[in-house]
Amino acid sequence: MKKYLILIFVALAAVFQSCDNNDDLWDAIDDLKSRVQALETQVDALNGNIEALQKLYGGATISKVETSDGKYLITLTNGETIELVQGSEAEAVIPIVSINDKGEWQVSIDNGATFTSLGVKAVAEDGTTPRFRIDEATGYWQVSYDGGTSFENVKDTKGQPVKAIGSGTVTDKFFEEVKVDGGDLYIRLLGGEELRIPIVSDFFCRIVTPTEGVQTFDAGATKRFVVEIRGVEQVKLSAPEGWSARLTDAVDERAELIVTAPAAVTRATADTSKDVAIEAFAAGGLSTVAKIQVESTGTAPAAPTVAVTNSATVEPTQSALTFDVAPSANADGWKYLCLKSTEAAPDAARVLAEGTAGAGTGVTVGNLEANTAYTIYVVAYAGDLTSEVASVGNTTAAAPVTAETDYYQDYQDGKDIALGDLTINKTVYPEAQLLKPSELTAAILQTGGLIFVDNSDESALAHTVNGTSVNAGQTSALVLIGRYKEREQAALTLPEMRCNRNVAVMNLHLIGNTDNTFTTTNAKNLNPDLLLVDCTLDVKRYFIYDNNGNWSFNNILINNSFVMYPVGATNQPALYSITTTAKAGGYPMQSIKLTNNVLYATAPTQAYILQCGNNAQYDTKNLRIEITGNTLYNIYQPNIMIRAYVLAGLTVTKNVGYYTGVTAKSYLTGVYDTAGFTADKAEVTYNYLYTAPVSDTNFWSAKHTGSYTPANNQMGDGVEAPFSSMDAAKGYFPVDASVVKTGAGATYDTKAWFKTE
Repeated sequence: MKKYLILIFVALAAVFQSCDNNDDLWDAIDDLKSRVQALETQVDALNGNIEALQKLYGGATISKVETSDGKYLITLTNGETIELVQGSEAEAVIPIVSINDKGEWQVSIDNGATFTSLGVKAVAEDGTTPRFRIDEATGYWQVSYDGGTSFENVKDTKGQPVKAIGSGTVTDKFFEEVKVDGGDLYIRLLGGEELRIPIVSDFFCRIVTPTEGVQTFDAGATKRFVVEIRGVEQVKLSAPEGWSARLTDAVDERAELIVTAPAAVTRATADTSKDVAIEAFAAGGLSTVAKIQVESTGTAPAAPTVAVTNSATVEPTQSALTFDVAPSANADGWKYLCLKSTEAAPDAARVLAEGTAGAGTGVTVGNLEANTAYTIYVVAYAGDLTSEVASVGNTTAAAPVTAETDYYQDYQDGKDIALGDLTINKTVYPEAQLLKPSELTAAILQTGGLIFVDNSDESALAHTVNGTSVNAGQTSALVLIGRYKEREQAALTLPEMRCNRNVAVMNLHLIGNTDNTFTTTNAKNLNPDLLLVDCTLDVKRYFIYDNNGNWSFNNILINNSFVMYPVGATNQPALYSITTTAKAGGYPMQSIKLTNNVLYATAPTQAYILQCGNNAQYDTKNLRIEITGNTLYNIYQPNIMIRAYVLAGLTVTKNVGYYTGVTAKSYLTGVYDTAGFTADKAEVTYNYLYTAPVSDTNFWSAKHTGSYTPANNQMGDGVEAPFSSMDAAKGYFPVDASVVKTGAGATYDTKAWFKTE
């Protein structure tokens, strides 16, 4: 023991005595390490280029090449990406690696003057990828043929190891030239070898969904992998012994690779190969290989499990519920169904068939009803194995309670009520009546004034006002307003309403009892306005009839209403019609405006919208017509649906027209006076007009007469049915925005009284 201690002390003394003498040695070693480290980028580029070159020589095909900072990023048709680097200037001896005519790797350490074979194949099934490095301790080049497990020195022609650190400067150590030449990637190695590979963007086959590394299967398990595919004429699949693989037909350039492991691993099926490969062939003879590696655990697969709970962090909303989902680690995926809790619980087969695929560990289910109990049902799957159905229930949040609109109470509270351009309040109308529908009489309508019609009693909404006619608003203007906006409207069957003064109606269902519902028979020099807003209008013949020999309606507005035409009428009903009596100096009327209305019949019906005459005695030169954003269903008119002799202006835009089931043509607009009505006075645009079948005798036209030219209307053979659903009994024809992309047609969310159920 003493002897050993003495030796240790002697050795330590020697070290301390020689410390100064060894500083130069340590400096040299440190300098070598720093110089080697400075070449690491070159070494990485060299190894990367070798791997890329081996793939390209091995028959890889290219779908895309991108260049950046001297690098070529190459995407192969099997989805792999490789990189070629031109190299950079370095004061070093860097091997030039290429492939000789025997398909073997060869190396030059004299800048390409001579090459020495490494004696290993570069391509084919037994090809080897050499990997180079610089030994930090010696500064020698070393090469590995086993993926970096072991290395040996690179030898020159004399059998001597090659130093990496040299005195010369070498540039572009790997390639003489790399470029995209036309439709090819062109490569010229420093050894003189040339390689030209076509770039085919319309051909690829790549597996896009596997995780990194070997895909592990339980015995007999099946897994599916998404494959992107284009331009493939034929495929050939291969798999290890005992494994099966098939590729589904591609839909929208996506297919599934379905792989099944052997039921058990035995000696007979213990294939050392791990590749499941798809060899894809293009029409021009090109091919590519996409592969994954698989391995069986040899154990019988266990069915997956799944648990679902209400989210611990996200509270229910009025329309959405959030759930936490915990599938087991062996699950390939999971699906869910969310149903009202009152519905029968589904089995696993239904969840998998009808359910939505989930992702991650949670899901938010939207588009739900407020204050409603729902149950989510979840099933996990692994190949053909499935879990039990897991479920949990929750209830959406209640919608906030909002007070319904009460127009009478708003009036009593001093609020303004907008009825078209009219403002209704206590200042303008100091007095008002609140009447039940049954309390309305001809005498009350004749007197006029502001009247609220109470529609609170659903059993007493219908009422017929007695008489054949009434001089409406004889004493003062008549304003009728249905009290509750969101409730079913009071339905009033009216006699002929001979408008003396202005008449305005809102939120009522008006039913014509005689041929003409609103007329100017007794206008008495007043040229009244007629405003119908948020109403339901049942046409008998002429809902509005301008028949005074001297006077006419001044302005007519019909907005956000339903207009229902009678079916089977032989007299061609009209929403508005004008008398045949000529007026001295022409008709004084100023405007007719129809916006956001639904005009319909329960069966195809020949009818007018506006019938303003077709010869000079119908002198409506002061009239401007605007018909915008309406829906026309089951009404057509060979005699022109909106017609006049002359107008001050015509705007018919963004309307949707539909009729089928009859052999008939339909003209939307026509103005007969081609001299007096010029093109600058008309805009007939963006109307979407549908009928079927389209023929010489069954078609839509945006115009019948006049010098104006409609533009941007859609009609004819290429037009699709414009509605997402159709219910003629209710007047419900919601426009399909994916078909009608201009915003044309009437809306339903503005019609508060209308209910789809």
